[in-house]
Amino acid sequence: MPPGREDKRLNPTAAVNGGGDFLSSLPEGILHHVLYFLPPHEAVRTSVLSRFWRDLWRSMTALRISDDGRWSSAADFNTFVNNLLLFRDRSPLREFEFYTYFHPQMQSDEYKDSDEVVRYVDMWIQHAFMCGVRVLKVIGMSLPRPMVLVNVPLIAKHLETLQLWSVLLDGCSMDFSRCERLEDLMMDDCRISGHRMVSKSLRRLRVCYCHFSHDTRTRISVPSLVSLQLDGNRGLTPFLERMPLLVTALVRLGPTAALKDLDGSQTCVLLESLSNAADLELVAESRATIFKQDPKWCPKFNKLKTLILSDWVLGHDIRALKVILQHAPILEKLILQLSDDHNYGIEMEESCSLVQQFLPSEHLKVFEVRCRMDDEMVRKFEKMLKAFGITSITFTLQEPDS
Repeated sequence: MPPGREDKRLNPTAAVNGGGDFLSSLPEGILHHVLYFLPPHEAVRTSVLSRFWRDLWRSMTALRISDDGRWSSAADFNTFVNNLLLFRDRSPLREFEFYTYFHPQMQSDEYKDSDEVVRYVDMWIQHAFMCGVRVLKVIGMSLPRPMVLVNVPLIAKHLETLQLWSVLLDGCSMDFSRCERLEDLMMDDCRISGHRMVSKSLRRLRVCYCHFSHDTRTRISVPSLVSLQLDGNRGLTPFLERMPLLVTALVRLGPTAALKDLDGSQTCVLLESLSNAADLELVAESRATIFKQDPKWCPKFNKLKTLILSDWVLGHDIRALKVILQHAPILEKLILQLSDDHNYGIEMEESCSLVQQFLPSEHLKVFEVRCRMDDEMVRKFEKMLKAFGITSITFTLQEPDS
């Protein structure tokens, strides 16, 4: 047994009945997992437990660093983190997660220490890359505005998962072509000014509540993507290049999202990029009409089986459904979400007559309408549909937001 494992004077985990040190006898991988859930300064303090524990923290394969309210200034916090990384050995780092320093005054423009907060962020990221990090999470605590600028070349041949929260991203930090194993990318509340995002290996992409440029449209090239989530973003909606392997996609256009619809072929650029999806959800919180009556706007959705739409996406014109159904030959499930101020360009009877042309179809098994209409209107609509022989429709009444 290595020296120190039976040192009961220093190790509080020694067995009461004369046994050995049970905790220290566990495999190092389990002990590293335990240390991961401790604040970093407490993980370092385990070095006083015994000689066995003295250097254990240095070879931790996962680090989670946060301010934890312990440090009085950004400089003190940065000094601790720099020393932590300096004195740990260069063993492989499976996961590295760090939060920048946070002070309540940072929520106002009067905070004077902004530069110090992010002074070493690039260095910490480079350290993780040199240690072969597989999972990297960078969380900027500089609310209400991002201050963490990731401005280093992303060269990480072992990186598989990257999560960024409240980070500024420019062209340099949007090129993932040298992260050959990167499959998962999550960006939340980031400011994105890069003209192009590139990754040949990326499989899953989530971009939520981020701010894109209002002047230049970001081009996203991710040909291996299978899952996409664009939710509540602002600025110009990014241009998505073809994604032939795409399976699931959720696109929710925020209240200030701007959509440039047409490319040279007179098809909707956004729809064209999503045309290989099997499960697709399109929701707009503003007047961002995506589907229109003209068939030339809509590409073929030959793989689409489940489709969820909001009425804003249709421009409050149910006739646009005709175009969708004509271009989705194997659609099995259609869900239509109606907003409170539904005011369609055609009469309800005409809407029902339109639906009758396509229901029941060979493949479409579920047609669900989610709405907050009053009971009388629901009954009237349902009665009309039944009069047309349509019985496969379901109404889901949603509770108003509190």
